[in-house]
Amino acid sequence: MLFMGIDVGTQGVRCVVADVRGGIAAAASKSFASVNIAREAGWIEQSPEDWREAVETVVRDCTAQLHAAGVDPARIQAISIDGTSGTIVPLDERNRPLSNGVMYNDPRAGAEAAIVHARMGAHEAKLGLRFGASFSLPRILWFVRNRPDICARTRVFAHQADYVAGLLCGEFAVSDDSNALKTGYDLIDGRWPEEIAALGIDRAKLPRIVHPGAPVGRVTREAAQSLGLSEKTLVVGGSTDGYASALAAGAVRAGKWASIIGTTFVLKGVTPGLIVDPDGSSYSHRLPSGEWLLGGASNLGGRCLNLAANGRALSEMDRESESLIPTGVRCYPLTRRGERFPFVDPNFEPFYFGDILEGRLYPALMEGVGFAERFALEKMQAIGCPVGDSVCTAGGASRSPLWLKIRAAILNRRLMAPKVVDAAMGSALVAASSQLGSLADAAEQMIQYDRIVEPDAALAARYDEIYGRFLEDLARNSAARRA
Repeated sequence: MLFMGIDVGTQGVRCVVADVRGGIAAAASKSFASVNIAREAGWIEQSPEDWREAVETVVRDCTAQLHAAGVDPARIQAISIDGTSGTIVPLDERNRPLSNGVMYNDPRAGAEAAIVHARMGAHEAKLGLRFGASFSLPRILWFVRNRPDICARTRVFAHQADYVAGLLCGEFAVSDDSNALKTGYDLIDGRWPEEIAALGIDRAKLPRIVHPGAPVGRVTREAAQSLGLSEKTLVVGGSTDGYASALAAGAVRAGKWASIIGTTFVLKGVTPGLIVDPDGSSYSHRLPSGEWLLGGASNLGGRCLNLAANGRALSEMDRESESLIPTGVRCYPLTRRGERFPFVDPNFEPFYFGDILEGRLYPALMEGVGFAERFALEKMQAIGCPVGDSVCTAGGASRSPLWLKIRAAILNRRLMAPKVVDAAMGSALVAASSQLGSLADAAEQMIQYDRIVEPDAALAARYDEIYGRFLEDLARNSAARRA
């Protein structure tokens, strides 16, 4: 059996076809011609036509690769799609877009977010989240308040992943509860709350909701003929890109955490029940198993290393830093003011204590991100989350042997880096879950670990002492901010 995952991201579309062992049978990607076609200053929009063209290109490429390898694309049992979280497009009765796609990072719905927050406080408290301008429900309210002409013609407000799924199976008015979270769907009671109607939004224009991996429809004859697919292939419920990335990294069952460090640091983990973060720095999606995927995104990450390297090869910087750890430096290396996870402080300032001269800055930055990562995991434990003795890791940080060594010692946990980590692979896991029993079963069979790093006991002991002083620095910095 084969499974197709399609990731519709900010920059373009990636498609993978994976087998039951996690081997990649085909893969393709296509960038968008433009990542922002909005005419209004400050707005961020993309063309659904660009989404369609890119999806068709990568799917055709993958089916052609299968044919070239002597593999029948009819072996693809299921397809799942992820899209950018909060991106929305209104569709008419013939499923044609009535506007450009309003992207997840479009800020226009700030006033509407305040209205939603004021009227849906009980819903926010129930699910442990706070509606912001990046959420899709305020965007729909923006259309209601500012474009009643479009609302009158709208059959359904579709998420990005819904629209792409519709292109394949003809069902445009079905979504998943991962994408629907930011549209106000009640993940506990499994319904669209009445408060949405009180906002003036017609709930009949919202999609029907299924779990990720649940059947939506089969590939249409037109799509099969155009893209080289089989009409027997099932299109299943998708997810957001962040949800899919966490699955691909290994966050699939209670106690499993995925630490994804690229430009920024994202931590997501699975909890048996819903856990509400008291300061609102993280919130939860619900897995089809009934478990919850809790996570947050920091402003910290690998960007500080790129700035410190100033064009030099990171591998060269790693080699030069090997003999300098632990540096003894305690830092919180933000590249700009403000933090959103593992705590919320829009005016938090980066800090550095210790000697960062003679090459120590670069490894100190690695350590600083590692200290923040440990602080985040300890915060998750403090609010009641189970955290095992292993952490799955992805992103640029997982490609640096030195950074893996530093982080494993700081966390005093085993780090496990999957061989294939991207959102498209996560969507392939969701597709496979429809045939293999569950997401956890699919992950058990399909995730292959490329590198496993055990903590060095002696190094861990030295970092433990430095981390204690880091916590004191962090508390002192926060107290100074509040004074």
